[in-house]
Amino acid sequence: MDPEAFLDLANQVIKLKMYPYFDIAHSLLCALAVREDLGAGAQSFSRKHPLACWLSTMLMIFAGGMVVNGLLGEPILAPLKNTPQLVIGTVTWYVVFYTPFDVGYKVAKFLPIKVVAAAMKEIYRAKKVYDGVSHAAKLYPNAYLIMIIVGE
Repeated sequence: MDPEAFLDLANQVIKLKMYPYFDIAHSLLCALAVREDLGAGAQSFSRKHPLACWLSTMLMIFAGGMVVNGLLGEPILAPLKNTPQLVIGTVTWYVVFYTPFDVGYKVAKFLPIKVVAAAMKEIYRAKKVYDGVSHAAKLYPNAYLIMIIVGE
């Protein structure tokens, strides 16, 4: 394939508007991962400890931003100040853990929906890597190693 085609595709991904659809896909897959990590006792744990369940889901959703902020010497909890993204994370957490008859969880686990969400999350990841490297380049213009580490 032509390298120009890849460049055009990369420029289109950079210009994509991520909010709210790509954020929803990312939050949904993170909430599913937390629920699956809890195993068979997910329902009872989420009912007994809703704050711990919510907090672990939010840490999963915002982990990348928190790690990058720690590496760049910025406030670690800064990603949580994005209220619309926090609301999306909270709503998806609620849908995955608390909808009646586990409808939200079952719909999210439905393979075609999960595949579409995973594809959207990969596009979201590419955009976040670009944004992270751009941010590191603004803070440390000649530190290529820092840009590479943040891009990882």
